[in-house]
This record gives sequence, C-alpha cells and structure tokens, in this order.
Amino acid sequence: MDFSEIAVYTNSLMAEVVAYFLQEVCMDGVSIYDIKDLYDNPSWDYKEDGIELNYSDEVVVKGYCNLEDTDRVLHFLRQSLAELTDAGSLKIVVNTVDGNAWVEKFRETFRPIETDKIVICPEWQSVETSKTVFLMDSGVAFGTGQHETTSMCLEIAEKLDLTDKTVLDVGCGSGILGLCALLLGAKSAELVDIDAQATDVARHNTEINKLTDKCIVKTGNLTEQTQGVFDIVFANLTSDILHLLRQDIAQVVRRNTLLILSGILDVKLDGVLADYSDIFEVIETRQKGEWRALLLKAK
Repeated sequence: MDFSEIAVYTNSLMAEVVAYFLQEVCMDGVSIYDIKDLYDNPSWDYKEDGIELNYSDEVVVKGYCNLEDTDRVLHFLRQSLAELTDAGSLKIVVNTVDGNAWVEKFRETFRPIETDKIVICPEWQSVETSKTVFLMDSGVAFGTGQHETTSMCLEIAEKLDLTDKTVLDVGCGSGILGLCALLLGAKSAELVDIDAQATDVARHNTEINKLTDKCIVKTGNLTEQTQGVFDIVFANLTSDILHLLRQDIAQVVRRNTLLILSGILDVKLDGVLADYSDIFEVIETRQKGEWRALLLKAK
C-alpha cells in the first residue's frame, strides 16, 4: 500500500510547530530534517560521506497520510500554516512512497518512552521495568506519547489521584491518555475521536492492555456522542478546536471536574484561557518549547 509523503519547508524556529500541525492530520512518524543537527550535536564525532545531500537549505518536516486523505490534509495544512509568520517559505511538496517500507522504518525507530510512573512500550518489543507498562501500537494513526503536548498531559495525570475516577478522552487518537489514566487507577474511560482509523487503533490498544472491561471507544464528532459527566476530561487538540468545543465540554463536567487541555501554542494561550475562564479556574500551567498545557477545575 502506498502513502502520500508531505514535506513542508520551514526554519528551525518553527519546525516543531509545523510538525505538530502535520501530526494532527498525518500518521505517526513525523520527522524533522534540520542540517544544523549534523553540526550542533557534540556527541556525533562521525557522519557518513554525502549525508548532507539528504538535507535542504531550509528545515524540512515530513509526514505521511493515506492517498485518499491527501486533499483533506493539504487543506488543513494550508489553513494552519497561514497563521504562521517568520516561518520560512512554507513550501509544500507531495510525493508517493512505499507504505510497507515506511511502516517498517517507523517500527525500527520507535523505542519505549518512560515517564515517572509508566513505560510506553511498542507492542512488538519488550521491556524490563518495575513501572507500569502500557503496550502501544500506534499503527498508522496518531499518538505515541513522544510529542510535548501529550507528554505534558501524562505528567499532569501522574500527579493526580485518579483512583475510581471516570475519564473522558476527547480526540483520543491512539488512546494513550485515557488508557494510561486507567492504568493509573481510574475506574472507567470513554475514548472519542472523529477519525475511524485512530479509534480502530485505540480499540486495539485497549485490547492488548486488557482494559476492554473498563473502556468504551466511540467514533464521532468528539463530545457529540457522549452522555453524562466525568471526573477527568482530557482534550489534547488545537486551540481552534478547543475554542469550538468549549460549550460541548461544559456539558460533560460537574463541579470540581478536572480538565486537562493541551495542544496550545504559546501565542494562543490567552485566547484559550478567555474561552474557559467562565466555567473553570486555572490550577496549573505547563510549558515545553512553544507549547502550553492547562489543568483546570470546574467551578
């Protein structure tokens, strides 16, 4: 099966932001090719002859999607990239690549990710640890826990007492946040995503972690299919989607419900705070690079 490889040309300053936009609509394995990495890393005392030929004068960020999704992905990217300034040419180049080769390459490079309490381990690997192991197969969908927006959510969740809590993961992707919450003691979790490919992978991850009796996975317009209220709500999305969902999210919380928001660019933080301040109070703000995450409590 072939895939579309989508390359966006940018600069070092905005590469992570461009990569985030690609991760929103592409498969896992988004890569950043920055020639500065060849020379700025003091631990590299050897490099192959001619390796510079793999790099451009600009930073190149590459993501992958199904061929039939290419037009949708490009539409989203052009809208998102239009918001950026001082970000290089933002030229977009699309090529067709051998999907089997790409998936194998991704599997070779995906290694276990360790947090304070959990080790996220690829399903096809094993790990020796005293920590809780979350088996992960991201397939060709979304979310391995490597991106700052996801890791900040996990860091916040690990500091909470999730014992017997009910959890909603809005825009769940591969299910990492909701399922890890179960491993941290939550009683039940509902995972919702608009992308059927993502929820297929989330269901698989639910099965391989033996959490099917505690978890429901739904495909649909985020909170549209959700009934009732929850103790903990995750929403690791973009600022624009968080803006659109603020009333929907208000319908699934009760007093003292904790809401963990992420995917917020620093320049968008004030807008998100304004959207949610009438219903929630801010408990904590986290930052990694250009990204912000919020822990809020319903008033």
